[in-house]
Amino acid sequence: MMRRVFLISILVVATSLALFPQVQPEKPPTPDDTPVLTVPKDYRYNARGRRDPFVNPVPKPKETVVVPPAARPPGLRGVLVTEAQVAGVVTSKEPSMNVVIIGAPGAKTPYFARVGDQLYDAVVKSITLETVTFAVTGPTGEAKTPRDIVRLVRPKPGEENK
Repeated sequence: MMRRVFLISILVVATSLALFPQVQPEKPPTPDDTPVLTVPKDYRYNARGRRDPFVNPVPKPKETVVVPPAARPPGLRGVLVTEAQVAGVVTSKEPSMNVVIIGAPGAKTPYFARVGDQLYDAVVKSITLETVTFAVTGPTGEAKTPRDIVRLVRPKPGEENK
């Protein structure tokens, strides 16, 4: 009987040690415990005419930031001058009454523009019976490179609009 009580008590102590291990207190790191490949804080590489063997000699290419295209406003103000197709002009004795008819891809109806009307990246500068001149600006209205684009109203076969 005594022997059974002794065996049961040993079993209880062994299972309690296995189920509830005692937590060891952490000791602060000593100089002997530092990892092998650790670089000291005060270390600086002395090149002496050589390159650092741990720096990549081929630099990584700089990341190019891709700016998503801004949503264009609806109507004539959202048409690029390169997309604009001169469908015709209506002229008058009074130059301020001249109107250009502009077709755009995806537009169901043409747009009517007068001198001074704003496209997305250009302004209608002049309208004549033969040509329409656009002054190129940026999308926000500031002139990026001062230049004019002249479009012919009735280009001949093989003739391009400039």
